Amino acid sequence: MGNKVTIDSATLMNKGLEVIEAKWLFNIEPEDIDVVIHPQSIIHSLVQFSDSSIKAQMGLPNMRLPIIYALSYPNRLPNTLKRFSFSDFPSLTFHAPDRNMFPCLDIAYHAIKAGGTLPCAMNAANEMAVNAFLEERIQFLQIPYVIEQSMQKTSFIQHPTINDYISINNEARSIANQIIKNI
Repeated sequence: MGNKVTIDSATLMNKGLEVIEAKWLFNIEPEDIDVVIHPQSIIHSLVQFSDSSIKAQMGLPNMRLPIIYALSYPNRLPNTLKRFSFSDFPSLTFHAPDRNMFPCLDIAYHAIKAGGTLPCAMNAANEMAVNAFLEERIQFLQIPYVIEQSMQKTSFIQHPTINDYISINNEARSIANQIIKNI
């Protein structure tokens, strides 16, 4: 993982971004997408169907296999990855995220429910905040503050064009930069 993805994982913004991706890729409403914490990192995705059955993509804590699977679907490519053994992982656990400890998850849910350019503004502000944290210009716990304040101050367009997205991206970055300077 790179530095940005590592920080996004620590704030759970990565999960928020994945909720946004799932909404658009699979036409699923945000309230139908649950985020769970799975400390063993064995199950990479779960889908529960209308009949309550569940399919999971499972493997060792390494994203190579899910990426190979996604790129080769519906085929299966041979690879040299270590094979998963259930006996090495006798129990798998899950729990709900602590939303007070990880406000970025709710920030992302708010952005996708609002729609329009808000997810774009959120993403731009997050990139600026994470970069500022990595450069030691803000503290870790200030990341969500920068994102929320930037989202509130950035213009909102409900039905944007591609040019609107470009403009909002630039505006949110500028606003986030000013917020960071004032911290």
